Amino acid sequence: MTSVSHVLEALARIAPSRFAFSWDKIGLQVGDPSQNITRAVVSLDRSLMAIEYAARHNAQLLLTHHPLIFDPVGSVTSRTYEGRAIQALVRHGISHIAAHTNWDAAPGGINDALAASLGLDEIEPFGSAATSEEFKLVVFIPEEAVDKVVDVCASAGAGVIGEYRRCAFFQEGVGTFEAGAGANPTIGRPGERTSLKELRMEMVCPSDRVGAVLAACREAHPYEEPAIDLVSLRNAASHPMGRVGAIKDPMPLSEFVHHVDRSLGTRARAWGVANRLVKRIAVVGGSADTEWRAAQAAGADVLVTGEVKQHVALEAAESGFAIVMAGHFETEQPGCRALGATMKLEIPEVEWLVFEPPVGEAGRAL
Repeated sequence: MTSVSHVLEALARIAPSRFAFSWDKIGLQVGDPSQNITRAVVSLDRSLMAIEYAARHNAQLLLTHHPLIFDPVGSVTSRTYEGRAIQALVRHGISHIAAHTNWDAAPGGINDALAASLGLDEIEPFGSAATSEEFKLVVFIPEEAVDKVVDVCASAGAGVIGEYRRCAFFQEGVGTFEAGAGANPTIGRPGERTSLKELRMEMVCPSDRVGAVLAACREAHPYEEPAIDLVSLRNAASHPMGRVGAIKDPMPLSEFVHHVDRSLGTRARAWGVANRLVKRIAVVGGSADTEWRAAQAAGADVLVTGEVKQHVALEAAESGFAIVMAGHFETEQPGCRALGATMKLEIPEVEWLVFEPPVGEAGRAL
């Protein structure tokens, strides 16, 4: 039977918590990790309408992009929005999980889906990224066990460098030990000094996968007491949030705005020179207008985002850059559809539904 914890494990694979910014609130916010689920709803918002939709469809889980609990909650009463939502979830027996900035940055997430909706090619990440602590896993292994240990450590999340997987370094050496009377050594006998050829294996390991990697390594290692070191590395930038790519045919900014409208079903507004050709397009869904400087540095002609403040639009336009406001819902809903499709692949035994509020209802403007 599939439980909420299985969904959390799947999210850890597709949108690791290290992708999320430190200020964000992600993961299980309401419910029980052991709760069994057969049907789940994916929604952009944790709205009362989304909760009622999940209840009508007898879903046991609501997976949203925007968190329900962001600031500390002093009480859970019907007088607050958060209180009413939490009460509704509990009343209907629905657990709630949020996948926010980790899904923004994740491959295939909010911004990859937005780039695909606009028909962009040659897509690359750019812009702001969370910082995460990394470790170097160092293990000493007999040569015949190396492949097995590397495989399990990689499966648990170690050895990822950019787009490369199962990255490891080896160095030959000789290990020696003297087993005690109560030991049960794989090689040698108690009371004897033993020396043998070993390989020093090194793999990078993100902080959120340390526990799983260590457990997998110890399980696969042939020694009774394997020598394992964890070396703390300098905090590194995680996966950038934004995406930049190219449209097939350059077009004036004024025409590109209509392309955004058709692609996203929205009514976009733009700031910039109307007849200037644009080809390289940066996208960051939601509220990300301040990313325009990073987009410009990445070689983009225009940034498409959900919300744009007037003073930001003015600064970008007078700096020779174009910015397009296409709506928070419209720039992030494609990523919610993508999340539903991805979860179907990850956990096919659960029925995944995607909630879209009708136009003009709460969460979606006329």
